[in-house]
Amino acid sequence: MADENQQEQRVRKERKMMRHLPILLKILEIILAVLSIGLIVDPLNSYQKILIRTHFKLDDAAIIYTTIAGYLIINSLFVICHFLGDRVPKRTLIIFSTVGALLHIVAGSVIVYNWRKILGPYYSNNEFYPSKQYMDMFISGAVFTFVNAVVFTLEVFFTIKLSPKVTE
Repeated sequence: MADENQQEQRVRKERKMMRHLPILLKILEIILAVLSIGLIVDPLNSYQKILIRTHFKLDDAAIIYTTIAGYLIINSLFVICHFLGDRVPKRTLIIFSTVGALLHIVAGSVIVYNWRKILGPYYSNNEFYPSKQYMDMFISGAVFTFVNAVVFTLEVFFTIKLSPKVTE
């Protein structure tokens, strides 16, 4: 009998900790978004200052910044709501996380596309190449963006798996 009580208490503690997994994933998404933005800002600003021939379109920067910064704000609000005790509906969390995963894949793909396009020389006559440090920062931002898409996908999975079943 004592063994059953101990096992039951462990199961309850594990279940209680697993309920907090989606909010921990939200916090991880916020951290990854901050890292992505921090790595992408300087390279994007430096590419806009090239006067003669630009390799980067402003539309691409809009897609990248809107996705990463937008979901940084959304996830921050979800975390704040959680700590204030508000409950966000399961469907809302799943929709936001699914769209977030898709948009982060698009943003990461745009970053990789532009990184590959920028690898060539800015000027064909002078062979002026972009900074290796900026190129490394740019591709690192893409990696963090793709990792964030994976975390969004994991969040969808755990939100569906760990949410209580409602019977009608």
